[in-house]
Amino acid sequence: MRPEFDNDDDSPPDDDNTSIWRRLLLSGGALLGAAAAYNAYARRGVDRIPNLIGGEEGGWIWRGRRISFTKRGDGPAVLLIHGIHAAAWSYEWRYNVDYLARNQTVYTIDLLGFGRSDRPPIRYSSRTYISLISDFVAQVIGGSCTLVANSLSAAYAIILGARDPHRFPALALIQPTGLTRLNDAAGVTGDAGRMAIDSPVVGTAAFNALASRRNIRHWLEEAYADNTLVTDELVDIAYDVAHQRGARHAPAAFIAGHLNIDIRRALRRLHQPALLFWGEEAQIAPVEEIRGFRSLKPDFDVHILSPAGDLPQDERPDDFNVILSTWLNRRLPSSALTQSTLPGMPEGSPRTPPAL
Repeated sequence: MRPEFDNDDDSPPDDDNTSIWRRLLLSGGALLGAAAAYNAYARRGVDRIPNLIGGEEGGWIWRGRRISFTKRGDGPAVLLIHGIHAAAWSYEWRYNVDYLARNQTVYTIDLLGFGRSDRPPIRYSSRTYISLISDFVAQVIGGSCTLVANSLSAAYAIILGARDPHRFPALALIQPTGLTRLNDAAGVTGDAGRMAIDSPVVGTAAFNALASRRNIRHWLEEAYADNTLVTDELVDIAYDVAHQRGARHAPAAFIAGHLNIDIRRALRRLHQPALLFWGEEAQIAPVEEIRGFRSLKPDFDVHILSPAGDLPQDERPDDFNVILSTWLNRRLPSSALTQSTLPGMPEGSPRTPPAL
C-alpha cells in the first residue's frame, strides 16, 4: 500500500528539502573550490623566505620544531625578538644587527609560527613564547643575556626579566604591550575567530584576504610615520612572509587574544636596568602609553624617537643604534659567555665578522 501525502502529486514533500540541501551542498562545494583556488592564487610566486639579514645561521630544535636564528659579533649576549603580527620575523632588525654586533654577540630569533621557523598547527599562547625565549637563552646562548624586544614580545621580556633577573640583567623594550593593550584574557568571540582561521580551506582563504598586499601596505603605512619607506619591495617581502605554509596559525592565536598577557605585577618586580623606546608619531601604540610604564617603574630610561611611528628601531635606526649601544656598553661587562659554534653546525663553520 502506497503512503498517502497531502499534496496532489506523487512526490513526497521532503523532496523540496532534499533539493534545497543538495543546492546548499553544491554551493558549499563551489565556495570551498573557490577558496582553494584563491589560496593557490595567494601563494603563487611565494617561495621559502631566505635569510635577509645575514650573520651565521642556526637551527635549534625546540619541542620537535625547528627554530631559526642568526648570530654575529663577539661580546656580551644580546637577543633581538621581533614583534608579533601576520608578517612578523627578524627582518625588522635588519638595520640594527651589524651596528650592535660591534661590541656584543647579537642573536636574532624567529619565534615559532613566524619567519623562517616552523609554523605548526598547535595551540599558541603567551606561555608558548615565554617558554621558548627562556629555553633558547638557556640552551643556545648558555649564559646571561640582554633582551631587546618589540611590542607584545617586549611584554614577554618583562615577564622573563621579573622572574629571572640574573639571566636577564638588562632589558631594552620597544613600545611594549600588557598595560592598556593586549592584556585581556581571550574570550568566546576570539576563540571562534581562531577556530575559523585555523580551518584548512576557508580559514586559509580568510587569512589570505586579511593578509592581502593591499591590507599589508595599509598596515605598514599606519606603522611608519614616513610612508615613503613603504616600498613595493617591503610589501612584497611582508606578503611572502605572511603566506608561508602554516602562516595563519600563530596570527589566529593573536587575533583570538591567546597571546595577550598582563604585565602589571611583573613590571612592579622589575629591578634591573630597563630602556624604553617609543615613536612619537606612533598610531597603533600612542606615545601617551609611556605614562603607565613610568608610573609602575619610574627609573625607566626613556627615549622618544621622532619622526617615528610604531617601528622606531626600523624608522630611526641610526638614533636607535647609538642610544642602545651606548646604554649596553655602559651597563654590561666587556665579555660574556659565548659559543664558537651553533647547535647542529660543524666545528670551524664560517662566521660573519662584526661590522667595522
